[in-house]
Amino acid sequence: VTKKNKKLDDAILIKRSNLPLCCPRDNYMKLAHPKIFLPIEKSPDGVIQCPYCSTVYRLIEMNKQKK
Repeated sequence: VTKKNKKLDDAILIKRSNLPLCCPRDNYMKLAHPKIFLPIEKSPDGVIQCPYCSTVYRLIEMNKQKK
């Protein structure tokens, strides 16, 4: 298992209904970094990593259009 695959295995799964995505998320408010919005819907592979805490998020509904 490569380091990249390991990160994808540990990714937090995000649905389109959870957008816009911000980190830290509501249940992780104890993390010590400012709240930032991550443009996961613009990522070609639907994966984005927080530049502060390195949490990896994966959009699980990539091919569906937002209605």
